[in-house]
Amino acid sequence: MSERPGILPPSVAAGGAQAAATPLIDAPPPRQVRRAADLSRLLVSGAVLVVAVLPAVAALAPTRRMQQGLLDAATALPPGLRDGVVGAVQVVAVVAPVVAVGVLVARRRGDAILRIVPAAALGALLSWPVTHLAMTRSRPGVWPQVLAGRGALVDAGWPPASYLAACAAAVVAAGPWLDTPLRRTWWTLTVGCAGLSITAAAITPLEAVAALAVGGVAGSAVLLLAGAPADRPAPHAVADALVACGIPLAALRETPSPDQRSGEGAGYGAETTTGARLTVQVLGPEDRNRDLFHRLARLALLRHPADTDAHTPLAAVEHELLMLVFAGRTGARAAEPVIAYPVAKGGALLVTVEHAARPLSAFPGEEMTDEILTGVWTSVARLQKHRLAHRALRPEHILVEPDGASRLIAFARARLGATPDALGSDIAELLATTATRIGVPRATQCALAGLGPPLLATALPYLQPLALLGPARREVARHDQARARAAGAGTKRRAVRPGGRPSLLRDLSAAVVEATGAEPAPLAPLARFTWKTIFGLVGAFLVLHLVLPQFASAPAVVAALRKADWWWVLAALPVTFISQVFSTCLQMGTIPARLPFGPTYQVQFASSFLNRITPNNVGGMALNLRYLQKTGIETGAATASVGLQSLVSAVSNAVLAAWFFAWAGRHRTGAHLHVPTGRYVLPAIALALAAGGLLGVTPVGRRFLREKVWPFLRAAASTVTGVASDPAKLALLVTGALGLPLIQVVGLALSVRAFGADLPFVQAGAVYMAARLVANAAPVPGGLGALEAGLIAGLTALGVTAGAATSSVLVYRLLTFWLNVPLGALALRAVQRKGYA
Repeated sequence: MSERPGILPPSVAAGGAQAAATPLIDAPPPRQVRRAADLSRLLVSGAVLVVAVLPAVAALAPTRRMQQGLLDAATALPPGLRDGVVGAVQVVAVVAPVVAVGVLVARRRGDAILRIVPAAALGALLSWPVTHLAMTRSRPGVWPQVLAGRGALVDAGWPPASYLAACAAAVVAAGPWLDTPLRRTWWTLTVGCAGLSITAAAITPLEAVAALAVGGVAGSAVLLLAGAPADRPAPHAVADALVACGIPLAALRETPSPDQRSGEGAGYGAETTTGARLTVQVLGPEDRNRDLFHRLARLALLRHPADTDAHTPLAAVEHELLMLVFAGRTGARAAEPVIAYPVAKGGALLVTVEHAARPLSAFPGEEMTDEILTGVWTSVARLQKHRLAHRALRPEHILVEPDGASRLIAFARARLGATPDALGSDIAELLATTATRIGVPRATQCALAGLGPPLLATALPYLQPLALLGPARREVARHDQARARAAGAGTKRRAVRPGGRPSLLRDLSAAVVEATGAEPAPLAPLARFTWKTIFGLVGAFLVLHLVLPQFASAPAVVAALRKADWWWVLAALPVTFISQVFSTCLQMGTIPARLPFGPTYQVQFASSFLNRITPNNVGGMALNLRYLQKTGIETGAATASVGLQSLVSAVSNAVLAAWFFAWAGRHRTGAHLHVPTGRYVLPAIALALAAGGLLGVTPVGRRFLREKVWPFLRAAASTVTGVASDPAKLALLVTGALGLPLIQVVGLALSVRAFGADLPFVQAGAVYMAARLVANAAPVPGGLGALEAGLIAGLTALGVTAGAATSSVLVYRLLTFWLNVPLGALALRAVQRKGYA
């Protein structure tokens, strides 16, 4: 480790000889956290598992040949050598876990043991379906015969893949409590046993790889649920590093947990023997792992993320030290840097001069005076003038001293020579986060006073969610949700309008335009992928693989239309438009608020188009959810509305199917459907109990229930209660739910009559409902292909000639399915242009 001492201020460096022999260290016990390294390991292990299982499922013959070749090489070894290898593996498999648990008990690592037991059980449980279901057929045909009669302590097939998975999961779960040599020893034994088992033909290669991957998944999942110590330098290592870099340390205290800056390492306060007070920010591998996920997310979302190139803790603190020095040279009031220095075990620290100050985020709105905010904006203007982007400019990164003077801190993501995107996003982020506390008018006026009109106007293209970092984006979203709840409080029914959801960023944009006199600017294209491009790609893929083959029936459709009675075809034409009316009634009946009919009708047409290119109506449900959110309806209520639509539709379809089948069965032999649901009941109950146990036992699960699940359920219950207590809403709900399938039956009956077939309406309904049940089980958009086959089979079974049945179904699908594609595409463009979604 190379030392890189800096130039210490005289007040800090003086008195180095009088440094305390044993500095006083005040730090709480290590906290359990969810580590980014565990999430990374979980993702990598899952990818390895997929790579191991995929050949065994999708390419059986090549996989068996490959494993047969390795097996032939293993069986070429002398039998005595193979039995000796098997015996060595079995001895290690028995002794190593006992010794490992004994070491942990001797070292009093109770937390590690509490992670090992469930991790090993989960690893063994997950490996069983992988090895006994997914990979059984990929084994070479002679593999069982190779094992017969061989062994050492026990049969040659022991330890099985599930035992290896349990050992790997235990090693992963115990890792945070082990030092590096011991952790490497356990991994060497686990991987070595797997390799030797492959060499002795005791286990197939793919099963060994899959077992280790399953162990990685299970161990990482347990650590993410239960937590583990953060991978950061210990307080005594921080103290040693401060002394080593020449700071006469007298005392070191860790910042209390509520005052720590989330995701920015561990904060300490230090005091020297001369009485100087310092702030120490410590980064470890854990913090760089979290930053890796941050950079990857921004790389996936943004066209030009402009993130820093610091990939190690030491490089990160050195970068921040440079940014602080440059910020001071611009004339902005920033934290005073002292030194950046490495710490043991891959960590690094940054020392700055401590001032008696508190973060701006701790100020109530009434204490954020115009003088304080104008001073902050003045510092920001100086950074902007020298093209230095802070890139995390939020109230928690601004310290305010007792006299009202402010200092900017946390320059870890700062950039020199920043692009307009980064500079404009800085202004937008601080403007938005201060507006959540003091309101849009005051926030805008203070920014105008500190920046001036031209500089403030540069933020207009960046007043959008993607320009804000995660914490600021979530703060703005919570503010908008609170405004939406306040707007709907105390009223059972209220008129809503598309695009009427409260939007702080939209209000800020209007305020900035008014304050600066600038022209409204379009939002900057920051997104790498948009919903439009995603739907375009998905639609193009599905068109190539699903729609184009259907064009083979186009000549048949044309021929059928020539033979059809056009009056009946014209009578069936309005079915497409009327069905969207019933769909609109269903949407309006599932929300207590009063939705406007026209925009909702357009959204239903657009949803029908998305349902044509996504299976199981996923695209339409997503669009309806987005539309309700845009009208200002809370997310939980909007989700409950979409879910209620699906539930009511399913119930109405079941009721109509039973009615049609019963009446049609008076004259025809009915079909009896049997769904073997009993065998799925116990696994479903077990899975639900296991999920509930994990959520209820772990702190993360309880927090998730308290902060996410219960508010969502309350909003959903409020929506259902509001609908159930309103007769008008119930009438709309029932009309839409029953009318939607009935109008489809009418369209089918009219199409059949267009070709001269005389089919009673009840029998047409029975055919349609039976075919719809079959099509719903097919994972294709709109039941494409499956519905046609079911309708033709049902019509011919009821006595319609094959030619008339085929022609009727082709015309019916032309009017109700394919006509929706161009009309729905136009509606989707109109919905997007008007801001309804």
